[in-house]
Amino acid sequence: MPNTPIKTLGVAALLCLSACTSGNRSEPAETGIDAIANAAPCARSTAPEAVGMPSEARIFGWIEYFASLGNRRTGTVGGAKAAAYMKCQFESLGLQDVHYETATAMKWEVTRSSLAVAGQAIDSFPIANTFVTRDKPSVFSTGPGGLNTEIVDIGLGTQPEIALKNVKGKIVLFDLKFLVPTLGLAPLIEFFWDPGLTILDPSSLTANPFQTSAASVLQGMVDAGAVGIVGVLADYFDSNKYYNERYHLDITIPGVWVSPKDGQRIRDLMKASATPTANLVMEGSYEPTIGRAVVGALPGKSPDTILVTSHHDAVWNGAVEDGSGAASVLAQAQYFASKPAESRQKTLLFATMDTHWAEYKVHQAFGKKYIIDKKTPYNIVGDVSIEHIGKQGIKDADGKLQIVNQPEYRGIFENLGPTLKLTMINGLIKHDLRRTALLDASPLCGTVGIPTDAFSCAAGIPTASLISGPNYLYDAADTLDKVDRDQLVPVAQFFAELIEAMDATPSALIGVPVPPLSAAASGLP
Repeated sequence: MPNTPIKTLGVAALLCLSACTSGNRSEPAETGIDAIANAAPCARSTAPEAVGMPSEARIFGWIEYFASLGNRRTGTVGGAKAAAYMKCQFESLGLQDVHYETATAMKWEVTRSSLAVAGQAIDSFPIANTFVTRDKPSVFSTGPGGLNTEIVDIGLGTQPEIALKNVKGKIVLFDLKFLVPTLGLAPLIEFFWDPGLTILDPSSLTANPFQTSAASVLQGMVDAGAVGIVGVLADYFDSNKYYNERYHLDITIPGVWVSPKDGQRIRDLMKASATPTANLVMEGSYEPTIGRAVVGALPGKSPDTILVTSHHDAVWNGAVEDGSGAASVLAQAQYFASKPAESRQKTLLFATMDTHWAEYKVHQAFGKKYIIDKKTPYNIVGDVSIEHIGKQGIKDADGKLQIVNQPEYRGIFENLGPTLKLTMINGLIKHDLRRTALLDASPLCGTVGIPTDAFSCAAGIPTASLISGPNYLYDAADTLDKVDRDQLVPVAQFFAELIEAMDATPSALIGVPVPPLSAAASGLP
């Protein structure tokens, strides 16, 4: 599936094999962040609720805290607070070797943005990581009056349409398409627990916002000489607050998203003029900052290590993405920290990352240090990643977001051995993790990677990675009410049992042998 992000189709996995930096870097001179990051360690908690498998209320309380921080993007105060909170919780639960791993990333921020077509103001939202040059700091601006030029409609943005409309020097309107529905993953399904046969619902044919047409279309416009972009979120509910991931492109022109209804309004205004014009304003900055992973360990009898991961950053309140994932890592940390060290055959390493919206720079740094270069005492032999425990979102007949009180379709990408596959199948049934599929990651891990934060599968590490793709995931609508509270404890119990089974399995038998990505595929010289 070329030219699509697929959460950049495991871009974190692909890039963790490429050259990247990690470790000891000085903090940026950003007000408040230094003090937050360098806070004193937290004391070990003796509270009864900090022992054993945490309750639903405790797990949800962690999510509430993350959501209360609002924007948790890399380089923000909210992002620093999220990392510091994870670190404090690791310490209070009794994890050892608790510390940050850091890497330089780029912080993209817009301070002013607007769109008008034919003199009419249109509600819009900036397309993330546009108007920049890769890895080069900048302060960008369309000027006080913005761009004033002809706007042309290229529909789906195919190369023939771009050429036909001669977009050079013009602002370009196009329809963003979501590409892969739930059933698009059917060839990878090994087992699907769906006792209610909900897969027969038409929503299983609706594409999620992970994989889109943006990458190829945006680059095509830039290459053809367009000066601005207006993207219509054609498959979205009635919102323009879509904060996409970085597509590893050099989109050097400004762009904004508009809702489906405003897209139609723009087209109506364009039809009323022989040569329609638009005004596009964008001002902001693209500057280096520090990304952080938070790491803590529970030693076992062996340096062979099971890694438990998610990410703690978000662009909005991020309750589902990924307050639920970060809280799930804390649930595992609490459960296993309550057990005596001698009960573990292997070491457990817990980590949450940021830079999810900043080209996965921390993921890359962590992967290079811990897995590729093996510069730590931890010999990682398995990876468990947990993300997005949310309710299903659908678009109703009026184009509004409607939340259905059932889990969003979800998958566990995995390349574990047969006994651990059976453990997962039994666990899905035992804990009734309905609407959950086991997906064979073996053909992906050694080629394009998987669309999750489980970056280590590309390095040949056996992996089990839970993820779902509700349609509100990149939107301001990702608020606490979207978290599927009923699933928090069952998901935690499922993964605790899986980790225990991995711990008891000889390291060589944990996974299906998958060679790491080739140098050519990973971008290595």
